[in-house]
Amino acid sequence: MIIVKLNGGLCNQLFQYAFARSLSMQLKKEFRLDITPFSTYYKADPYGLSKFNIQENIAKDSDMCGFIWIRKHNTFFSFIYHRLRFNKLLSPWYYLEKTFMYDPDVFSSKALYFEGFWQCEKYFKNIKNELRKEITLKNPLSAHSQDILKKIRETNAISLHVRRYASEHIIPWHGFCSIEYYIEAINQIVKCFPSPHFFIFSDNYPWVAENFLPVLKSLKYSFTLVENNNDKNGEDLILMSNCKHHIIANSSFGWWGAWLNPKKDKMVIAPKKWFAHAPKNNTKDLIPEEWITL
Repeated sequence: MIIVKLNGGLCNQLFQYAFARSLSMQLKKEFRLDITPFSTYYKADPYGLSKFNIQENIAKDSDMCGFIWIRKHNTFFSFIYHRLRFNKLLSPWYYLEKTFMYDPDVFSSKALYFEGFWQCEKYFKNIKNELRKEITLKNPLSAHSQDILKKIRETNAISLHVRRYASEHIIPWHGFCSIEYYIEAINQIVKCFPSPHFFIFSDNYPWVAENFLPVLKSLKYSFTLVENNNDKNGEDLILMSNCKHHIIANSSFGWWGAWLNPKKDKMVIAPKKWFAHAPKNNTKDLIPEEWITL
């Protein structure tokens, strides 16, 4: 059995789940999801995968062996692991993601417990069809979302994701995409797909209304602001995936909205620089090779 730790927002959890499914299949071992962080030290976001048709194998205390202590004392464990260099002692049982780059060594590991974000399609591209079937909602879309979906299917729909929310200590490190990035992406996508209709998804609609809508209006493109949805219910994710093409922010939410679209002829435009000030984190493997970066 292998155990994969979950933490972070909804789409970080999707990366970790996709990694767990793929690792399980390649190692031919059962997998369990450790969701303890959501009830202990990580309370910023709730566990959110139960809304999807996934293989929801949640780890029990009896599955965890010695890792019960580790997960309940995460801060202290991180200190002894990173500062006191206990990594060699624990490496036969514990596998910590090394960098944001794809790490093929993980598939030959004999570890029991895996921790990381695993934000790379290469970890699970081999099961993309299975994942796209599983990452679907158990419940039907709300009436509001059904109306939006109908409009998406009737137009040359381009999803445009604007990320503007982050905690104060993350903003300097993560950063936001500029208005100039979106204008360049829009200009590039309309060269290939005339008469677009942009469906704008965001975590900060007041900011979009004040700063972004005037730009779209000046370019004279039609658009729909997808408001009144709660991102945590997963409906925006499904709506985004039904658009024909995508312009995403430096956000795992936009990434999954575009990736879940199964169309082979889709165009996805993503920011080349995923983090504002994180030169040591090489994210070249985060963006699928067929996507365009600006």
